[in-house]
Amino acid sequence: MRFIALFFDDIQPRDLDPALTSAHFDYLARHRDRITEAGGLRTDADAPFCGSLWVIEADSLADARALALGDPYCTAGLRPDTRILQWNRAPLPKT
Repeated sequence: MRFIALFFDDIQPRDLDPALTSAHFDYLARHRDRITEAGGLRTDADAPFCGSLWVIEADSLADARALALGDPYCTAGLRPDTRILQWNRAPLPKT
């Protein structure tokens, strides 16, 4: 099944301990078979990050939640507002 993880926060990687940011990106790389897309969210191109979004492949909501909450940014307490939701892709017409 496919899920999304929405993280609402104000994490600015340049302001964090580089070891923590490295651990976060290592976590994404280690789980790239299950975290199929990931990236930061901004209100516009010049704005600071206001969160991030992941697309997760998992067997259950509980598995997706455990994967998302295992991220080093989460375990460090930097992501206080996290939502995990099942996602159903719309059947878009092929052109």
